Amino acid sequence: MKLPYRIHPFAFAVKLKAKFSRYKNFRPAEDASFRCRSGVFALHIIHEAIAKSAIRIFLLVFLFSVNSYAQLGRDSLNFSLQSFGDRQVINNFDKQLNTYNLNTIAKYFYNSEKVFFGIRENFNSTVTKSTLINVKDEQLFWAIGQYGISDLFKLGMLLNNNFYTDDRQVAINKASLLTASLFAKLLPLQNIQITSYGGISQNNQIGSKDEGYIYGSEANIDKLTLGDFDLSSTLKFQNEDISPRKNTLRLMNLDLNNSFEESFFNTVSAYYSEQKKDFYFTADPQTAAQFNIVNNIQSRTESNYFLQDKIKFAAPNSPLSLDFQGRVAWRNIDRNTRYISPVNFANTNYDTRIEEFRLDFLSAADYLADNFSLSLRFSYSEKDEKHLPSRSDALNNLIFTERESLEQQKNNTSQLANISILSKIQLSNYDRVTFSIFHRKLRYDTPSDLNFDDRDELLSVGRILFEKEFSPQLKIFMNLEGSLNKIVYIFAERSSNNNLGRILKFSSGGTFNAGRLTSSNSAEVSANYTVFDYEELNPNFRSYSFRQFIFRDSSNFNLSATFRLFFSGYLKLSEQGDFRWSDFASKPQRYLDEHYAEPKIFYDYRYFSFGIGVRYFSLSTFNIKDGIDKLLASDYSSIGPVTELSYLVSDRINLKFYGWYEFIRSDDQNEREMANLSLKVYYKF
Repeated sequence: MKLPYRIHPFAFAVKLKAKFSRYKNFRPAEDASFRCRSGVFALHIIHEAIAKSAIRIFLLVFLFSVNSYAQLGRDSLNFSLQSFGDRQVINNFDKQLNTYNLNTIAKYFYNSEKVFFGIRENFNSTVTKSTLINVKDEQLFWAIGQYGISDLFKLGMLLNNNFYTDDRQVAINKASLLTASLFAKLLPLQNIQITSYGGISQNNQIGSKDEGYIYGSEANIDKLTLGDFDLSSTLKFQNEDISPRKNTLRLMNLDLNNSFEESFFNTVSAYYSEQKKDFYFTADPQTAAQFNIVNNIQSRTESNYFLQDKIKFAAPNSPLSLDFQGRVAWRNIDRNTRYISPVNFANTNYDTRIEEFRLDFLSAADYLADNFSLSLRFSYSEKDEKHLPSRSDALNNLIFTERESLEQQKNNTSQLANISILSKIQLSNYDRVTFSIFHRKLRYDTPSDLNFDDRDELLSVGRILFEKEFSPQLKIFMNLEGSLNKIVYIFAERSSNNNLGRILKFSSGGTFNAGRLTSSNSAEVSANYTVFDYEELNPNFRSYSFRQFIFRDSSNFNLSATFRLFFSGYLKLSEQGDFRWSDFASKPQRYLDEHYAEPKIFYDYRYFSFGIGVRYFSLSTFNIKDGIDKLLASDYSSIGPVTELSYLVSDRINLKFYGWYEFIRSDDQNEREMANLSLKVYYKF
């Protein structure tokens, strides 16, 4: 049973299920540590009032305009030619430490008056060398061919081949899918396209190979004018029968746009999808023996629905624009196991269901003038998520009650509110100020008495940025940021995690451009103070401070028309220590000293650029004794040659190479060598 604050010393508040106030009938404990937090309690009441107002605003807007705003989901249409309308080849090879990665992307299409042909290929291979060598490959390949018999009727073929392999011993380390389909397209109107298709499918998963048929139909309506409305819609129906598995897909997406006069726009949307996938998993010995199987089958069915409304007001000659958007969404996930053995039912995977309901509201206001702009954003969302076990005839009441209790621990409800303000003021032709504020409140509840993750989170962030241009050659900026993050766990079992984090950051820098020399520099100091509410009662949670200084430099100097010097690097100094907010006193415990430098000389000729130089990196960590003396704890450094090459040929071929060889020395006196490189080839037809 969860016990509230006034019974346990670590708790902060009592969890109550009042309709509007979480803290109705609240009685603070006679504890000095709580009395000093009365200001935080007042903030919670203020936020509750804001949440109630947000609910009323949402209901008002949603009830008076039933509209939805949804994406058309073109990616879900397999036979659309738009996804094949590109020509390019990209090869990228990276070697970082003990990881090698090769990625190839190829796209090509041919289009004539009646014939269209297109391919898409994405291959990714990763090799990791450690104690063992791990190889992981993934490929996605699509090819489509289409012949237009007339403007209203087209025939074609679609080929899809996907595979995934991983030599690790994981649940699914090998899978492949090959489908070949014939399709027919009917275009009764310019804005309507209907495609029917059928073919064969071959699916291989964890050693089980299934073959069968795939068939279905999809339709696309693109901005069809119906009186005062524009209709856009996507429909899809697909069955994949690869016995003993069956996969299905149902999709419906609808957008209805209407414009009232020139300044008022309304979009109503509705969405529905249901996708069912069957997966193999290794059967337990009792189930395998009873049903004479090697792999069991689990079905996962996910259903999504939402209604959405978007209203936009933007007068042609007015600097003010308004947006309102509301959405109601449902999601259900059912997980069912094909073969269940009553003999070993208590230890088998059991079927579950997830029910999720979500309510979202978003509003925005923008004001844009010559020397002033203001943007206001507000969003509010509620989510209710329930986890339920599915009842089975082989499941007795005792086991079902136990599993029901386990699933109920995952149930949760949440309310999230965000508000942000962004303003830009042009003081003069050379001076600009940017001001921004962001505030967020999260309230997270778990109905189960066995879950103690109930919490409130408050986050406030503010920023002021000043930019000044002294001349075309010199520009500077100054930036001040601050944030407060408060986390309050409601119940005693986790209230020792309650903390308040304060972060303050100041940075300044600029760019200088004087003919041959171009330089960009910045310096930043930041401090993070995180204070735990009950550290005096739990020594494992100690308040701490983290301070940091960073200086960055990037400079380029042209020696001649073909030779230039380039330098990039940074210096980073960090200190972490125990902290006491009441005295604003810190006792340093750890210190980090980090350096990075990369000077290079480049030779540039037309579209060819070649650079060579030195790359240096070092990181030293120190333990601080008695808050004063630094004792070296670890030391790491690497140095070696670095080279960079890029070659551009008529905007069609772009070759980029970056690599370095490093000699590494660490505090254990072990010296080693390592090569790192990145190679990218981009070809545009």
